[in-house]
Amino acid sequence: MGRQAAVVVAASGLVLAAGLPAQAAVSTDRQALEATALSAVTTTGAVSVSAQAPFELATIEPVSAVSGAEYRAQVAAEEAAAAAAAVAQEQAAVQAQQAAAVQASAATAQQAVAVQTQSAAPAATTVAPAATAAPQASAPAPAPAASGVGAALVASAYSQIGVAQDCTAMVEKALRSVGKSVGDLAPAQFFAYGTVVGSPQPGDLVITSGHVAIYVGNGQVISGGFDGMNTVLHPLSYLGGASFVRVS
Repeated sequence: MGRQAAVVVAASGLVLAAGLPAQAAVSTDRQALEATALSAVTTTGAVSVSAQAPFELATIEPVSAVSGAEYRAQVAAEEAAAAAAAVAQEQAAVQAQQAAAVQASAATAQQAVAVQTQSAAPAATTVAPAATAAPQASAPAPAPAASGVGAALVASAYSQIGVAQDCTAMVEKALRSVGKSVGDLAPAQFFAYGTVVGSPQPGDLVITSGHVAIYVGNGQVISGGFDGMNTVLHPLSYLGGASFVRVS
């Protein structure tokens, strides 16, 4: 072999050195080697180890060798992947900017349409509703000018407006006010207190088949028992087909 020594790397990290004979085939040399103490070099210094001390040799897994061409191909693939990722990111950013621009344009168009619509729409004119006067109860019309019995009957009829009574009671009171003696009469019995005339004058009696009232002028009459038992002023037209009796 020609070497005088061999260096053995152990699993414990020790470096063991021992003299080796030139001819390993001689048994005496093997025996001498087996009897020779080993010198171990550690991080703290050299120590002596018995030749009979057991030890194991650690094996180191071989590192796979990569050729230069393979390494360059690997690097080129990594660079290509990085470049593709950068291009994809740039494209995504451009698409996001384009989408934002489209949305901004749409919003601007909507605002323009809204402004045009408002400009085209006629201005709303608020018209306050005219105040409507609350209906008031019509006050009795003043008694028209009359003389004698007619005027007295009109005055008596006006004085009874609002009194709860039937139609015959109202006319009976008016006749008594001018000195007529009357009892509890039916409407048709009032024909006996005067003369039938074609056109009414204030103070004339207005008689139908089931009602009696007093004409007060201006196309108005006063009736008792109207709308229930009230004495009210109302138009003569309410009493269609009436006859007129002028009290004498």
